[in-house]
Amino acid sequence: MVYDKIDAIKVTPVSGMARVGGIDHPKQFQQFEAIAYHNGADGKPDTKDDLNLGPVDVVWSIEEFTATYDDIDKQYVGTIDDHGLFTPNVDGPNPKRKGNANNVGDVWVVATFKTPEGKVLRARAHLLVTVPLYVRYDQPEVTR
Repeated sequence: MVYDKIDAIKVTPVSGMARVGGIDHPKQFQQFEAIAYHNGADGKPDTKDDLNLGPVDVVWSIEEFTATYDDIDKQYVGTIDDHGLFTPNVDGPNPKRKGNANNVGDVWVVATFKTPEGKVLRARAHLLVTVPLYVRYDQPEVTR
């Protein structure tokens, strides 16, 4: 199939998870990727004939995923770089956060792409930033 334009983008994974850390426990990063799509011969999105065009360069950002009233997780969970790598904040507690809370929460990871025709396409994925992994189940030294 030959394509003439990019009709949509999608962010993968659709739902990601990162873990705060860096002080007492290691951080768990999350890598995101934006994939371009052509709608195919039928011109409709999300059908069998859609053509995956592969990864595209996008502008990455984070937006608030409102899970509770006065949700401000975006300010504390971490940052995303120009290549879609999310780096979580340090493990808590965080004295700057209300109630001395940890740097955990829910956010949207947003990819914005401008087509050669000038159309702006956006896609997003959910990211859960959670507590460190306190127990490591794969411990090779135990099997010695």
